[in-house]
Parts: sequence; C-alpha cells; structure tokens
Amino acid sequence: MEKTKLYFIICLIITLITATVTVAQIFLINNKVFTPKNGYFSEEQLRDMGFNIVKNGKIYLIYNRKLIVGSDGDVLIDFEQYIPNAYLFTNGNLLVKQEIIVSFLKLSKIGEIFFDKPISISSVKYDEDELIISTTSELSEELFDVNYSNGTLIVKITPADMPKNISNGINVSKSNGTVLLSLSKQLEDYDVLLYDKNIIVRLTPLTKKIEYSKKVENFAGRSFIVNYLIADPKYVNIVPLIPKKGIGSTSMLNNILSENGFQHGVNANYFDPATGLPIDIVIANGRVLSHRYGLRPMFIQTTDNKVFIGKNYVDITIRIGEILLLVKGVNTKALGEVNLYTYEFALSIPKDISKTYFVVKNNKIYSEGYVQYVPSNSMVIMMSNEIRKKFFRTNVIGLTVSLELYTDNGFKIKNAVGAGPLLIQEGKIISDANEEKLRYGGGIPTTRTDRTIIAVKEGKVHLITIEGFNAAGMNFDEAAQFLLSKGYESAMMLDGGGSTSMVYSNRYVTNGSPRNIPVALGLK
Repeated sequence: MEKTKLYFIICLIITLITATVTVAQIFLINNKVFTPKNGYFSEEQLRDMGFNIVKNGKIYLIYNRKLIVGSDGDVLIDFEQYIPNAYLFTNGNLLVKQEIIVSFLKLSKIGEIFFDKPISISSVKYDEDELIISTTSELSEELFDVNYSNGTLIVKITPADMPKNISNGINVSKSNGTVLLSLSKQLEDYDVLLYDKNIIVRLTPLTKKIEYSKKVENFAGRSFIVNYLIADPKYVNIVPLIPKKGIGSTSMLNNILSENGFQHGVNANYFDPATGLPIDIVIANGRVLSHRYGLRPMFIQTTDNKVFIGKNYVDITIRIGEILLLVKGVNTKALGEVNLYTYEFALSIPKDISKTYFVVKNNKIYSEGYVQYVPSNSMVIMMSNEIRKKFFRTNVIGLTVSLELYTDNGFKIKNAVGAGPLLIQEGKIISDANEEKLRYGGGIPTTRTDRTIIAVKEGKVHLITIEGFNAAGMNFDEAAQFLLSKGYESAMMLDGGGSTSMVYSNRYVTNGSPRNIPVALGLK
C-alpha cells in the first residue's frame, strides 16, 4: 500500500513538472542553447550537453560522475530516484523527456528559460555607434531583448551575471537574474546582430535627420540671411537630381526634388541657358550624367560615404570588347572623338556624317546607326569614323560594353557635382585665389550676389545659401572670409545669383523668386 501511494505521488509530481516545463522553449546548458522537440531532447542534443551515452540493452547516461540508468522507458537516477516513462526510442535514436534533464541537472528557471548557470558577460563596449556585448555563451534571440524608448536604448539579458568590463556611458543593473544595460542617446534607428557569442547593436543616430537653421549673420559691417542644411554623409545620400523630362530640360528646385521623392535640397551646377545642359560633372548614384568642364572643383561623396571638395582629375572610359576608349563628352552637344549619351538625355543626339553611332542595351551593342533619341534604359556611343575603322573593322553587334571611372586620388565616386570657384581647402583660403577667379567669367567671382555654397566641417556636409539683407550678397573674397570665420575645412560655390534657392521640408526657405534650373542637389 505504501509503495502504491509513493508511486502515485511520484507520478503526480512528474505530471506537475511536465505541465510546468513542456512549454519551455529554451535551455541554456554548458553555455550552449538547446530547444527540445515535443518535450524531448534527442541523443545528439544530450551528447552536445556533455552526456556520455551507452546503449547496451539498458541505457546509461553519465554526466559529471552522476548516472542515469534506463530500462524499458523507465530510469533510475543515481540508484535512488525511480521515474517511469522517461525516455523512448525513435528509429534507434534515444529521446529523453525534458523534465528528466531539468530534474537531473537541477536547472534553474526564469520565465521560459531553463539554465545550469547564468550567461557570463565578459565585456560591454560602445564605440562609433556600435554597442558590442561579448559573452562566453551561445546566444539566441530568446535570451535577450533590445528596445528603444524616450531617448534610451535598453538591452535585457536573461539569465546573466554582471559584466566584467563596461565602456563609459553604459549604465548597468541587475534584477531577478536579468542584466539591464542602458545607453542614453537620441536614435533614428538601430539594428541587432548575433555574431558568434556577441550581441551587436548598430545605432543610427538622430543626426540622420537633416538639420536646418536660418540665421541673420552679421559680417564685415553688413547683414545677411543665411540658410544652413547640414547632413552627415554616413547616413544621408547627397545626390544630384535632374528634372523628370531629363537632361537638357530645366525645372524649379521644388519640382525636381518632389519628382525624385526628396524633401530637401539646393540648386547645383551652372548651365548653358541656351540648351539647358549642365556645365561640369554630374554623377548620381554611380551613373555619369554629365562630364567635366576643364579642371574646376567638384564635390564628391564616395561609395563608402566620405566627402571631399577639391580639384580632381576624372577620366571616363568605355570598354567595347577589348578596346578601351576615353570618353570626351557625356550628354552634351559639343562633339568629341567619343561621346556618350544616356537615356536621361532629353535632347536630340547631334547628327554628324563623320560619326558612327552604337546603341547599347543590357551592356551589349544592340545596333549600329544614328538614332535621334536614346532608347529607354539604353545608351548611345558616338565616335569618329576614324576610330570606328581603326579599332572595329568587323561586325560589333553583341560586343560587351562597360563604363569605367578613374580619379587621380582613387576615389570610388557615388555622387559628384562640379561648379566653383573653390574657396577653402584644409581650413584655409586657397593659395591661388586670384588665379581661381580668372577661371570664371560673367563676374561670377567679383560680383556681390546671392550665393549657394557647399562646404564640409567635421565630416558633415553643409549646404548654405547667402542672401543680402536689404542689400547685395557676397563676392568671392567676402564669402571665403565668412566661411573661414565659421570654421569650414573646405568649400566651393555652386551656381548662384538668380539660381540660388533652398528647399527644406518641401518649401522654399530662400527669399528670391525661384527660377528653373537643370540640376538639384538633394538630401535623403
């Protein structure tokens, strides 16, 4: 009678344990994460936990000098505790109920996590918008939680011990087996990555949002209305934009921005008012839309989101089969030995009997012969008949075509615009300022007028418009001195005068009457 009563009590205990633990999903044992299936651990999982298993009529599970002996589905733990229906076999594979492992290893429990020991956090490092939490354990998403609220990022790790090494700025506390790490920082977003035994939280600071301010600046005895758009190139694409109708057309700044899905920007390149074509280089998201005009300065955002302002040689070459040719013009009416026209070119391609024309589709020559307009998603190569005869004596249809871009400083360009004059480099007014002024006609350097300027300070890009306050704007010397007083490291003018305009949050913040322009510089 006593044995029957004891057996009933044991069964009741097992039933209660089963009801309690079978819903658990995560087990942390020997710094490894396990998930039982249908309430059972497999033989492979048991070995991975550290069990030695012998199957010889009976089963023997050995763990740290402790023994489980099993027969006909029942087990005896350390020759003391008898538990029925504790295991089974499926296709020769041993399956052990998870509650047996919970009891045998004396696992602790927090929520739905069972563990033999807490996670040891070896270090918490915070540097360059990356939080790295290094542990000695395997990790899974169920063992930690990351959330951001009211300017504070909170990482919860359960179960865990207090970290050994912690970077400055990280607050740490522990409650009920859970370690809480908190960091106060204004964020736009964050990403979480599990790598090896590390939790990596990559932060996107709020600086991703474009900063804007309007100020009345007093300089050299006069007052100016100055608009500042400031963007961190690590998070913001600073990209040239063209009107919806294409290159060779013009439109107002706000229209160009909205047509391309942008809310903020300024006017960019100089242009030929007769044709509407931009002057100097335009590269947008790696696509060359206009070639350069002499050695004028340019703004560059590289593919790894660094920014530069200066004078750089840029060669554009086109490879046709094995032949490499230097491109003399892109989307221009000025004819060179090799010209390139992209599908953004809105004007008719110049027709010249001394030229040969190739249409390129899907990076292969599709047809030979003049076309008036560039077909959609294609480009047209125009070259002199002499080059055609010298290098391409046979049929060229089907030859592979690729465009290559080279710079003297090795920049891999994502975005670029050319304009000028160059004002500041390395925190100083350029040494050849007088020569630089002579490179621009029409009174561009000497006239006091409204200005659009692009400048760099502390790694951020500043788009600036300067308008006279009840008077004219600035000339070259005044603008250079003003920017120098503000601590800019490099700066150059974009098109100014009547073209000067800035849009922030879809509305003009400049005072002048906006006019049509061919290229905008958008921030997004």
